Amino acid sequence: MAGQGLRETGPAGGVYADELFTLHRGSATVFVPCNGPVRPLGRVEPLHVPAAELAVIEHCGPPSEVDRAYGALAAYVSRHALAVDGPLREYYLVGGRQTPDSTLWRTEVCWPVFRAGGPDQRPLSDSDAACTTPRC
Repeated sequence: MAGQGLRETGPAGGVYADELFTLHRGSATVFVPCNGPVRPLGRVEPLHVPAAELAVIEHCGPPSEVDRAYGALAAYVSRHALAVDGPLREYYLVGGRQTPDSTLWRTEVCWPVFRAGGPDQRPLSDSDAACTTPRC
């Protein structure tokens, strides 16, 4: 980014295809939001992460334990009759660039969701679309 005169404008993240979790093969894209257009270079290319209704949970701790957050989010989605619509997202709020202590790392796990009951269901509210854990 520095080579293109760009600055980070938010936390890095990742977009992960469902197949990556179900078939252990699939698309994974890591991104860093920045303050201007990116010129393609090698495997680096611009990416637009579209807005979406998200069910979100914050994982506190090392990546090796993030499966607990995924399990809690899956239970929440099931309990609220939501369906997943599109690739999963992670946002790396605190990571190795901020502290070497992985017990302090924070990751938002986000699932694009919609009501499984059909179009006549009421829209999701903030309380429907958020699954939270105690702060780190």
